[in-house]
Amino acid sequence: MKRVVVTGMAGITSLGRDWDSIAANFRAKRSGIRRMDEWDRFTELNTRLAGPIDDFVVPAHWTRKQLRSMGRVSRLAVWAAEQALQDAGLLGDESIKDGRMGVACGSSTGSTDEIKAFGNMLLNSVAQGLNANSYVRMMPHTTAANISIFSALPGA
Repeated sequence: MKRVVVTGMAGITSLGRDWDSIAANFRAKRSGIRRMDEWDRFTELNTRLAGPIDDFVVPAHWTRKQLRSMGRVSRLAVWAAEQALQDAGLLGDESIKDGRMGVACGSSTGSTDEIKAFGNMLLNSVAQGLNANSYVRMMPHTTAANISIFSALPGA
């Protein structure tokens, strides 16, 4: 029988990026949902509500090389994974690299900018906006792959 142990947690939401902020917003009965005026251009979209994360800033210690293959969805997922490893006391720990740990991260899609560029290529026969990292940023498993690469977890 295999066992799973959860030792740390983290998240990034429109209500905050740490439990104290999220809990305070819950207690204050605040919502992270807002009207997305920029969606008015979509005439047949039946909603204009979302819970965006508007204030995310890439951490200063992330390198340009690390960021090359990370679209927005991966940046958010990798940030949360890094915080969860920190919470668990495992960030930078050698046990991460011995093959006993892995990554499970659900994402229904990769980053939309790259999906748009691939769609544009298919519809208009132009490769504008595509580069060597576009597929990695677009693929549905981009979050798990980038968390594994960023954290040096070989068992993705």
